[in-house]
Amino acid sequence: MKTIFTILMLFLTFNSFCQELSGVISINKPNYSENSELKVFYSDKSSEFHSDQNPAGIFVNDKFVGSQEVLNFINQDKIETINIEKENFEMNGTEYYGKIYIKMKSDYNPKFLTLKKLSEKYLELNENPIIYQIDEKVVEKSSNEILVDENFILKIVVEKINTSENNTEINLIRLITKTTENIKKANEIRIKGIENIKPVANNGYN
Repeated sequence: MKTIFTILMLFLTFNSFCQELSGVISINKPNYSENSELKVFYSDKSSEFHSDQNPAGIFVNDKFVGSQEVLNFINQDKIETINIEKENFEMNGTEYYGKIYIKMKSDYNPKFLTLKKLSEKYLELNENPIIYQIDEKVVEKSSNEILVDENFILKIVVEKINTSENNTEINLIRLITKTTENIKKANEIRIKGIENIKPVANNGYN
């Protein structure tokens, strides 16, 4: 299923990219080494996909859950089938280019809710600004727009960050999903200065 999911992501990226690709002469391949000079890059996510390209609409068990960024927050191991329909449609004032239907396995029932609703349910926060991060990905849309599967969340980590100039406190909310890698890391015992130690089974000794 991971292979199918990867192909789907590549299809979406390639489809969006190819519709606008023109006039490209050459691509400079980076060549880094330990002697390379420090380089600074400013990432502009707004231009990563061209603004005039409509997103694909995602349906999970026939329920509309948003555009393709939601694919990053779905339990891939619990997907039964994926079907794609090239049919434009409009939802909540947004036009979508195609439909992606994802059917989850019968023994798994996803529970989608917005990041805002998730925070209200589990957290007690002040009025300070909030930055959401799901695994390694920073969420750049409104917390009212992004839907996540509550049953796919392993834990929520809240960090208070003080800015350097105005000493304004920011709430960094990190959602850790139930991927195999995350579960493995969560079960490791971390001791400062010592390599990670995995818990061992009780052999009958107290």
